[in-house]
Amino acid sequence: MRKSYLFVYSDDLGTREQVKDCVDSLREVIHWKYDMPNCFYLISENSAVRLAELIRGVLGNHRFLITEIKGDNKQGWLPQSTWDLINKKRR
Repeated sequence: MRKSYLFVYSDDLGTREQVKDCVDSLREVIHWKYDMPNCFYLISENSAVRLAELIRGVLGNHRFLITEIKGDNKQGWLPQSTWDLINKKRR
């Protein structure tokens, strides 16, 4: 089952381009998008634990958080395309 995740990282994890290249290289990430600094939205069938292991394997042990976005208890000011990705788990 596909899940939506919020991936937030510190500057020491890497530049946006380095983090983007990492996320893009993970076959476990079905879709991804970013529209804010130090934040990606990920779609995956894997657990947050597994995604974190993969990211640490590429970018090392620096601070980041991956948390599932689910249910109706979410709100924010995001582009419609981002909400569509989070809610529909596809582009």
